Order: sequence, then structure tokens, then C-alpha cells
Amino acid sequence: MKKLLLLLFLIPNLVMAETWECEQKYPNVEVPIYKFERSGDNFIMSNSAAKTDTKFNIIHENKNYIITASKKFFKIGFMPVVTLSKKDNSWIMNNHSPEFNGEWPNTKWSGTCLIAK
Repeated sequence: MKKLLLLLFLIPNLVMAETWECEQKYPNVEVPIYKFERSGDNFIMSNSAAKTDTKFNIIHENKNYIITASKKFFKIGFMPVVTLSKKDNSWIMNNHSPEFNGEWPNTKWSGTCLIAK
């Protein structure tokens, strides 16, 4: 009986996904909400402006931060890295490129997040 009760208490925690809904602070631009949803060892990023979702692999996680990177754009020469801060419910995304590319410049986005678990 005790094992059954323990199982019933654990099941909701197993199916609940961690979701971060983040706004982007970008001067004079109306931007969509970015949604990061945990899926195993990854976060899936989506927003209303993007045509497809982007998978970010979790590189490192501790009690304060989750650091992720996407391999989706390696072929065209840049890598977006997202850091989700558990300390202040914020996010920052940097696009890393070995050389300046007018289409995908080295730039960053950031803002605050609401976290649903």
C-alpha cells in the first residue's frame, strides 16, 4: 500500500515539464515571447515569429543556471547559446560566429521569464 501511494505521488512530478516563457528586451521592436520547454536533456525553443522550433542541448546545469547550445546552425557558421538564470528568472541568448556575418551577427538578446514547472 505504501509503495502504491509513493508511486501516485511521484507520477505527477514525472509528467510535468519545465517551461520558461521569456520576453525579449529589444529597443523599439515588438518581439514575440520565447518559450523554452524542457524535453529530457534538451530545451525546445519556440516563438510565434519562428517557422520551426529549435532544440538546445543542455551543456551545464546547477542550482543557479542552465546553459544550453544549439547545433542547428553549425553548417552556416554560428552557434546560439542560451543561459537561463534560476537566480533572477531571466535569460540571455548570444549568437557566436567566428567571423562577422551580416545575416547572423554576433549579438545577444535578453529579458525576464516566467517559469512553469
